[in-house]
Amino acid sequence: MNMLRLALVAGVSLGLAACAVGPDYKAPEPAPVAVLNADPQSFAVATPDADWWQGFQDPVLADLIQRAKSGNLDLKASVDRVKQSRALFDDRRLDQFPRVTSEGGYTRSLEQVPGFGTKRDNVQSADLGFDANWEIDLFGHVQRSVEAADADAGASEADAQDVKVTVAAEVARNYFELRGAQQRRVVAEANAAAQRETLKLTETRTSIGQGDPTDVESAKARLAAIEATIPDFVTAETRANYRLAVLVGERPGALDSLLTPLKDQPAPLVKPLPIGDASGFLRRRPDVQAAERRLAGETARVGVATADLFPRVTVTGFVGLLSGDVSKLFTHGAGAYSVLPTVTWPALDLGGAHARLRAQEAKSDESLANYDQTVLRAIEDLETALVSYRQQQTQIRSLADQVTAARRAAELAQIRYKEGTADFLTLLDAQRTQLAAEDSLTAAETNANTDIVAIYKALGGSWA
Repeated sequence: MNMLRLALVAGVSLGLAACAVGPDYKAPEPAPVAVLNADPQSFAVATPDADWWQGFQDPVLADLIQRAKSGNLDLKASVDRVKQSRALFDDRRLDQFPRVTSEGGYTRSLEQVPGFGTKRDNVQSADLGFDANWEIDLFGHVQRSVEAADADAGASEADAQDVKVTVAAEVARNYFELRGAQQRRVVAEANAAAQRETLKLTETRTSIGQGDPTDVESAKARLAAIEATIPDFVTAETRANYRLAVLVGERPGALDSLLTPLKDQPAPLVKPLPIGDASGFLRRRPDVQAAERRLAGETARVGVATADLFPRVTVTGFVGLLSGDVSKLFTHGAGAYSVLPTVTWPALDLGGAHARLRAQEAKSDESLANYDQTVLRAIEDLETALVSYRQQQTQIRSLADQVTAARRAAELAQIRYKEGTADFLTLLDAQRTQLAAEDSLTAAETNANTDIVAIYKALGGSWA
């Protein structure tokens, strides 16, 4: 009869457990974004490859990103954090059922019976069985805790995806910065070589009385100015090289053989960049997903704090063998069980419970504000990247025309200076203009490639 009553109470309690107090979470659904700067001349609605970096058709870049996927330590740490959060969720989910542990013990002591003289007796006892502990979830304390743990695990998974997106973007960005530094160094070295020829020419003309010693010094100064720019490019190249090594999980210098200068540098894309339907990019952004999951977790914890205002019923019990004589532990009369329901309620601490609830509600509101801010920053990232890329394309076209004209002007000035129909300042100015134009074009092409990386990162980095 007692067991029947206990089963009846447990059944009623399970029915009541469905009535969890606190707010029921509903995920916010941001409206589709009206992208302002995705003009059809620069961007296409075609869906890019899931591995967007393949669009550059650069096998070295593809290899580096593949290495980073398997070797990046930040990525490995993020995967471990997902495992941790999922394990904690699994543990929290088990709170919905009785926790059963096994117990066995033996005690022997020499004791004096209080109030009955000084005689001491040998006392022994033994027990073997199972203990159980179960919170009957009348007001959803356990249910909301499980919801919060599940949301935390979801946030960890979104964070891990964000690390994937960030690592791929960082590899691509540093790769293009390295190639840009290499190309700018090549341009500077080529111009330095040309300037040495100019210096020889001015020295020859001066030695035969057709030149001015001032022109020689000016040529030396110009050569020194060009050579002074080369160390900066070497430093930038080395910095990007070492950063790439760390990103793929290697020590600095491990990629030297792979990252030697190319004969043909990666050219910027000239066709409209495929970005898919950018209006729904927020659904792909892992940082937005993580912020939403954190909001879900804090909302569930409001329910946990609300449930703390109400009584909590816990049932503990034991079933097994118990005897004061070890030799009789496994006999028929050693069977034993106990059931102990416990009710706890912060009757004299309701003020503290209400304060904790208000604190959690404020934390939930903070998570909502953080979510909204994450959405705004995501839109800002995309619009800024789109504008930068579009303007960079315009700049590249103008700089390409400038380079063509500057090279032709420098060639003509060189011919005229040799013939004596143009002074040295004209030649020097033409060469200076050519160098500046070529360097600016190389820098703009590098920026265009890094802008593409920024766009795909802002779009969420994956179309899988």
